[in-house]
Amino acid sequence: MNAVETLTLIGRPNAYYPGLAKPLGGVNAAVLFSQLFYWQDKASSNLGVYKTRDELEDETGLTHNEQRTAIKKLSDKGILIVTEKRLDHKTFYKIDNEKVNEVLANFATSINQTPRSEESNCPEVDNVEIGATTKSSSYYQEITTKTTTETTTENTNNIVIADKPQKTRKATQLSDSFKPNEHHSEIANELNINLNDEFIKFKDYCLANGKKYVDWNAGFNNWLRNAGKFKVSNQRNNKQFMTRSERNFEVMRDL
Repeated sequence: MNAVETLTLIGRPNAYYPGLAKPLGGVNAAVLFSQLFYWQDKASSNLGVYKTRDELEDETGLTHNEQRTAIKKLSDKGILIVTEKRLDHKTFYKIDNEKVNEVLANFATSINQTPRSEESNCPEVDNVEIGATTKSSSYYQEITTKTTTETTTENTNNIVIADKPQKTRKATQLSDSFKPNEHHSEIANELNINLNDEFIKFKDYCLANGKKYVDWNAGFNNWLRNAGKFKVSNQRNNKQFMTRSERNFEVMRDL
């Protein structure tokens, strides 16, 4: 299997607006905004679109930490409204269209006021009616999940240019402040396991063995998923054992 054939197996490419990276605070913020923008007119709730962190990671490639940073940037600008339904374990994301126009207009103004020698190649920004049949601004293009190889290559180059190399993080021991978060609760509910019990086991195991992690949230994610697999395996083994016992009982009864 060659490289091109492999690409068809790892998912669909994701289209985003590269020109939004500067006004929105970075490539990750632009990628997340573009994906949520795509889903806005498909949302079934007036609170916006419901997405889990894992779904957003599958759709954008952004890790949970990268999503948190991007969400904060968009929320601070007033572009993204985040509503958490804790009892339902759901988070909704809604784009404020008026705020988007305001932010982009202010950015365009600042570009126009920049001396000619310092101007960037950013295209002109006009107000856009979100959800309209046509979009008058040349700044926008239609969002689509189908992109050509050329577009994918261009987006990849933009990401490489815009992102600064990140410093290598060191593994640390378990902190007293580390607690299960909303995403951990979602995993536990999905796998039907007790979050508090598993956290106590995880904490005792790590302290007893001097475990260190670069990302403790990711470490606990893996623990919960393994606990779910272990529970399913035990249930399957117990079912097989009961089946054998019942069969043996039938044999003994016939003797």
